[in-house]
Amino acid sequence: MGILDLMLGSSGPGEQGVEGKSYALPKETHEFVYPVAVRREELEAFATLLEAEADAPSFEENVDEVQEALDTVLEDHDIDAAELADERRRPRRVAEPVIDHWLDQFEDDADLGVVYALPGTRPALVSFVGLCRRRDQDVDDPFERPESFSCVTALLDRLEAATGSQYRAVVHTDLLAAEER
Repeated sequence: MGILDLMLGSSGPGEQGVEGKSYALPKETHEFVYPVAVRREELEAFATLLEAEADAPSFEENVDEVQEALDTVLEDHDIDAAELADERRRPRRVAEPVIDHWLDQFEDDADLGVVYALPGTRPALVSFVGLCRRRDQDVDDPFERPESFSCVTALLDRLEAATGSQYRAVVHTDLLAAEER
């Protein structure tokens, strides 16, 4: 039985592992990860969402004007608009390399594959999707959520199921994006 069959619940009877064997792997070159079955269309939908959010104008492009407004309205408080803008960009900067790496791992003709998520990967992706939802609900924000958004939520649901379990695997760090480690 392959790992995809096991992850998708298609496993049959038989030996699922080898009992009584253990191996010591160097911590410097190996990580605990959650294997997650994904579809290419889900990763492409997430990439489309990343692009849509990056392309939509936001206050980050007008940091000087925002700083003036903050200084005028909140005279007594020292709020840096550049830091605020940088913090707002952070979810995309964290999510983008993960999705790019996962797409690079897919074979050209494959529609289904396995990616490896570190323990902090799911919260980072959820944070970005939350930002997109907030921007989409803001009537003054020009951001428009792509039609493929349901594929993104399907990926997040599967990621939640995978990372919520006790099952983890150990992989060599060469299989992980440098930004993930």
